[in-house]
Amino acid sequence: MKPNDSGLLAALSLFGYPLFQAQVDPNDLLASMAQSADTRLLEGFPVVLANALSGGEPKVDLAKAEAQLGALEERKRFRQLAMLSFYLFDLYGLGELRQRAQGQQLLKDDEGLKKRLVENRPLKLHGDRELDPERLKRTFLDYVVRAREGRSGEEKARLGDEFRREFYLSLLFSPRQKDLLYKKLRGEPMTKTEREYFSRVVKKKLMALADPDLYRLAQKALQAS
Repeated sequence: MKPNDSGLLAALSLFGYPLFQAQVDPNDLLASMAQSADTRLLEGFPVVLANALSGGEPKVDLAKAEAQLGALEERKRFRQLAMLSFYLFDLYGLGELRQRAQGQQLLKDDEGLKKRLVENRPLKLHGDRELDPERLKRTFLDYVVRAREGRSGEEKARLGDEFRREFYLSLLFSPRQKDLLYKKLRGEPMTKTEREYFSRVVKKKLMALADPDLYRLAQKALQAS
């Protein structure tokens, strides 16, 4: 079953973006969402993809979903939305979901889009569409990450640790600095400019964080407060 315009909003509930219940193939739904001019539906694309990948049948096949789109602009926007979804999965510790999606051969990394997401800059999509990265993250947090918190004590603890870590890192590092920190941790190559900036700025902050004397000073100050 492929959702028409009047049924599209109703179909979203099945994949964690609720309004009404409906039975629909996730590939059809993802294709229809990518065609939409409604920003709310575009923001919900990562939510639907994540929840579809978390479930069982039917399988998510990105190539099959994209094949339903006729216009080149729509197909390009579909790929952008899929990559944004994968970047959000990685950002919030759900990278294993990416491995479950079939038809990934059509996708290529979009470093520019990823950088804009990390730095909270407007996300420009094909077809004169634009998404607010903060709204996109908030939607994903509300409908995916926080919804998963109650599934098990172990998973809840893990997500709590990740939220706490992300919060504290955001207090100490700019989005660009956090991106370089994760690059370093993942062993990803850096440009010469990135290496120099990491050594000049990020490394010094890390050294301060790792200093045992500074740690003891912070603990003492917290206990005295």
